Amino acid sequence: MAGPIDTIPKPLRGPWEAETKLVVAIDIGTTQSGVAFTFLESGRDQVIHRISSWPGQAAHNLQAKVPTLVWYDASKKAVSFGAECLLPDVELEAEDERWSLAKHFKLHLHPSDMKAKHAFKLDALPPGVSLRQIYSDFMGYLFKHTKSYFEDRIVDGKQIWSKYKTTMDIIIAHPNGWGLRQQVFLRSAMVATDLIPADQASRRIRFVTEAEASLHYCIYHTNLGSRLIPGTDLIICDAGGSTVDTSAYSIVSARPVLQLGQKSVSACVQSGAIFVDLEAEKYLRSTLTNSGLPLEEVMEYTATGVKDFESYAKRSFHNDTAAYTIGISHSRLNDPSIRTRRGRMTLPGSVVESFFDPCVQEVVSSIDQMLRVLQTPYILLVGGLGDSPYIRKKLKERYDPQKCQVTLTNESADGMAQSTTSSKAVADGAVIWSITSHISSRSWNYSIGVDCCVPFDYKNPEHRDKAKFVAADGKTVVYGAWSPIVPKGVALDANAVFRETYTDFFEVSKPELKVFEMDLFAYSGDGEPDWVLDEKDNALPEFRKLCTIRADLGGLKGALSMRRGSRGVFWGLKCDVCLRLGETELVAYLEWDEMGVKHTSSAYIVPSDPINL
Repeated sequence: MAGPIDTIPKPLRGPWEAETKLVVAIDIGTTQSGVAFTFLESGRDQVIHRISSWPGQAAHNLQAKVPTLVWYDASKKAVSFGAECLLPDVELEAEDERWSLAKHFKLHLHPSDMKAKHAFKLDALPPGVSLRQIYSDFMGYLFKHTKSYFEDRIVDGKQIWSKYKTTMDIIIAHPNGWGLRQQVFLRSAMVATDLIPADQASRRIRFVTEAEASLHYCIYHTNLGSRLIPGTDLIICDAGGSTVDTSAYSIVSARPVLQLGQKSVSACVQSGAIFVDLEAEKYLRSTLTNSGLPLEEVMEYTATGVKDFESYAKRSFHNDTAAYTIGISHSRLNDPSIRTRRGRMTLPGSVVESFFDPCVQEVVSSIDQMLRVLQTPYILLVGGLGDSPYIRKKLKERYDPQKCQVTLTNESADGMAQSTTSSKAVADGAVIWSITSHISSRSWNYSIGVDCCVPFDYKNPEHRDKAKFVAADGKTVVYGAWSPIVPKGVALDANAVFRETYTDFFEVSKPELKVFEMDLFAYSGDGEPDWVLDEKDNALPEFRKLCTIRADLGGLKGALSMRRGSRGVFWGLKCDVCLRLGETELVAYLEWDEMGVKHTSSAYIVPSDPINL
């Protein structure tokens, strides 16, 4: 007789058994941001707190999210944040004082290939203000209010915050399509807030993808834990403000801790809720322009209409049979030619549907891509765009017949309001992830490797055109060969260590060992090429320089060994450059032997093309 099914237990149940600590997670979205935290006190229950009120929000309209906005004055100083940016008095002052608004600035961080796919104009940053400064200012604002919220609502909050702020872990969520460049940028922006010293940043600032955070949120806030038995595959679709992140996972084991295995390379497409607004904006501008209105009124009515659409019609739209109205003017504007009466324009449902269709197609395409490589009974839908009744309806219509259930979060089981949406699931999920997660496998959408030297082969025609040199050991070698370290598209143990042996030769016994650098390359093509560099040391097509591993070799003097070659005595240095996939980012270190004892030394990963916006 079969034993009971070992289902996944609810996370965060029972007392915290490790050292007391404070964890804060932030989700900076394109249009909305959120923060959650937990104070894990040894021997006490584990509780997640979501920041549910922000300055500038009406007391009767508290939300667990805050607009991602910053006003800058003429001296380039941040003077207003979040919901306060939208207060009438603040908007009037901003107009009078010629302030500049930083909005949608997250889009500037998207990789160039994502931005190139959609020919849209990025909102200009405030004059003279860098993207790093905007992020640092906004992060500082989020943490300033988080500190105030914590101190007001946690017993002995001031003393606790003061005691544990120096060891606080910060979790930053980001889209699937972001990588090392964005992580380095975000970490440096956080350091600029003076919340965490630079020498502690790599240890105390961690990253999680928005999709993975959302997955943990879903397991916590739904009854999925009783259904996701080991071996179950599932897809998580986080349809957010500017991206749709789709990932596939498999439940490896349920106890004693939840272990997830990544089934395939995660997808990230630039097609979120903001693009529905952009389609609405295009329609309004075209309609109003064709009506013969002056340009100034077209711009004013379009801006007012998009704002009203985002707040009401966009959130309630669910089918194309009903008509929807949006306010485009505060005056008693009446114009039958554009279906406008008393300042409100009527839009047929089919027109509103056309605003959503491009995003629906992207979401469906992303999910379909995952379903080509696995069969799953569950699709978990979260995110701001995922809150749309229309998006939910379209996905259910497509996937329910395929016996693939579209599952939504339901917080009522935990005593939270049924009306609370999943649009800021990421911040909560990032906290849960930091406490409970164990990702057993990862996959990458490109191969990772290095260029290396290989012995010169005069019979090989490819070697004849390569630059040759004679090493200290007397052997003739050529540069530019490809040495893969991490394979593409293969689910690998997240804790597995990949090694690349580094060897150098010296003609003296006590060489000056300085900083060592090794370039990592990413290969997006198929098959295994022989070369990564051409005759001019440029990366070949389908290769790109990913980053540089940098380490101080000063501590490796004991690893030098005397050898003999055709040119006499020389000294060799040999160590392994080790890479670990880690939770969501690469970790590098050196490893070598001295007198039979294994030693390690830290190494730093520097992106090849750092973000300097």
